[in-house]
Amino acid sequence: MCGIAGIYNLDGAPVDVHVLTRMTDVQRHRGPDDQGFGLFSLRAGRSTPCSPSQGSADSGLWEGGLGVNRLSILDLSLEGHQPMATADGSVLIAYNGETYNAFDLRPGLEDEGVRFRSRTDTEVLLYLYQRHGLEEMLRRLNGMFAFCLVDLREARLYLVRDRLGVKPLYWWSNGRVLLFASELKALLEHPAFAPELEPTRLDEHFLFRYEAGNGCLLKGVRQLEPGQWLSLKDQRLTTGKYWRVPDSDSAIQLGRDETADRLEAHLERSVRMQLLSDVKVGCQLSGGVDSSLVTLLAARHSPGSLDGFSIVFDDRQVSEEAWIDEAAGVAGVDYHKYTLDGHAFTDRLEAATWHMDQPLNHPNSVGIFYLAEQARRHITVFLTGEGADELFGGYTRFLYATLRPRIQPWARLLGWLPYIGERLHTRFNGQPADGVDWFILQSAFLDPAQFMALRPDARLEEVLASRRAIFEQSSGDHLARCLNYELRTYLVDLLVRQDKMTMAHSIENRVPYLDHELVEFVRSLPPSRLVSDRLARWRPRTGNTKVLLKDVARRHFRARFVYRSKEGFPLPLQAFFLSAPFRSVMEERLLPGIRKRGVTDAKVVGRWWKSLLQGEAQNVEALWICAAFELWAQRFLDHAGAGSVVPARPPSVIRT
Repeated sequence: MCGIAGIYNLDGAPVDVHVLTRMTDVQRHRGPDDQGFGLFSLRAGRSTPCSPSQGSADSGLWEGGLGVNRLSILDLSLEGHQPMATADGSVLIAYNGETYNAFDLRPGLEDEGVRFRSRTDTEVLLYLYQRHGLEEMLRRLNGMFAFCLVDLREARLYLVRDRLGVKPLYWWSNGRVLLFASELKALLEHPAFAPELEPTRLDEHFLFRYEAGNGCLLKGVRQLEPGQWLSLKDQRLTTGKYWRVPDSDSAIQLGRDETADRLEAHLERSVRMQLLSDVKVGCQLSGGVDSSLVTLLAARHSPGSLDGFSIVFDDRQVSEEAWIDEAAGVAGVDYHKYTLDGHAFTDRLEAATWHMDQPLNHPNSVGIFYLAEQARRHITVFLTGEGADELFGGYTRFLYATLRPRIQPWARLLGWLPYIGERLHTRFNGQPADGVDWFILQSAFLDPAQFMALRPDARLEEVLASRRAIFEQSSGDHLARCLNYELRTYLVDLLVRQDKMTMAHSIENRVPYLDHELVEFVRSLPPSRLVSDRLARWRPRTGNTKVLLKDVARRHFRARFVYRSKEGFPLPLQAFFLSAPFRSVMEERLLPGIRKRGVTDAKVVGRWWKSLLQGEAQNVEALWICAAFELWAQRFLDHAGAGSVVPARPPSVIRT
């Protein structure tokens, strides 16, 4: 695992090594074990290692440069130093990630005459590309990655991101220079880049807490999308997709037990592969079904002892401590519990925001940040349960999507029922039973009234139209398309959070549920195997969601553990807001900043804050979104320290 940075001067100017060094240094937390730099010229077909002391590249020869911070996971020797080149120097790579099947691919390359100098997966990728090209290389890889390949034979540069988007990669170009990096903050170190808010993404951000697709809150900055490559050739940028989330084709028709058998085999294979490491591996254990099952399987296949790591709270209403204890006992692992209180939460807001590169719109990001900080004393690799809810249909919105066609005709009548009538009417009345907009808004974190109060001039229809376009790229029945949409939107945001918060403390985060072969298997099943509209034996919201994964979990954990109400990773957010440290930050820095910035209605925010202080918590999530945005804006817009902007016309990007 690493952090990469790169510069390519499209105008042919020599790379300033001091700038490249700063772009790399600011990501040092991603790879504290080693650092390397390389210069190259696509025009001359040459490359050379370099050191930070060189300054501007000599003779104007080197218009491109790469920087890498290395976190040593496989082959801890200096043979894994990056950037790495083939023996003939024709191909260079700056690589962030882990290829779990690298050692399965290596013998075939050795049979073709490759003589390896290291035990790294990085070198396997180099020669796999050199011998077989990009398309075939990517087809064979099983892993998580974001990398830059420089092919001096073809005078071409590639940027590539893994299939599901586990590893982030940002890029920006103004027509004269192409910048790219594992983290957005690295771009701030280049004098050509001046951070400016992208106003067209604000409505989407405040409604959903993140930006879908390749968007970003900073103007011109793009994320390479999951399963996407970018190519630079003859001064032209082109992008293409090598993998997409498969449409659900219901091709596999098996009985319930046999389906669970197949899933468990896939999951065991994935966990076993992702235990590959020359350093200590642990598990992020929240006490939920997803992380508990990963921990149990990891303990079964781990070559040594395995530790679990958990966050708990003094507030028993949100703490999952009892479930954590049970999961650790069943899995047979040693485990460490750390208490997150209001002081620890507030103390880490600034640092977590800096590492996140975007607003901390999930408050539990601070919990992950704190957990990784503590766990780094013991381990270097985390296995987590991230991705299971999106893949297997763990959210109640999937259940409601299946029930709407049945219930909607009766919604008005059901609205008269005591206690639950109003909720039923809200959930099921209104738009068509298979309404796309209805489902999209189910994943919004503000209701429309809150959203319009915060941003009275918001263009809600434009936001929905952009999300609708993503939704309608898939085919299949309505539930299948809902699941596909979730994997291509919300999941990607969660993966960025998981990467940034763990890599802040030099921990590699792995996600066994997102092994692409496992994902392809699940997507080949009928969606009704995942979310059922039949009457469940257990509570509907727990017995009808994530059905298949719970079938597997039930083989190892008791029914009450598996079918309890879903909690996610809750935080006592209201209590943290009311703690003295957070109140001080909010009232002295954030509320004045919100008034000055004018992105949201400061009077509404102030009114909600006063209500919270009086014990009314209905707007606490909305307040968090506002506070998190202002904290980010102060760091990335007001105090970014960017240099002058080079006025130039951005290049067009051709999609293939």
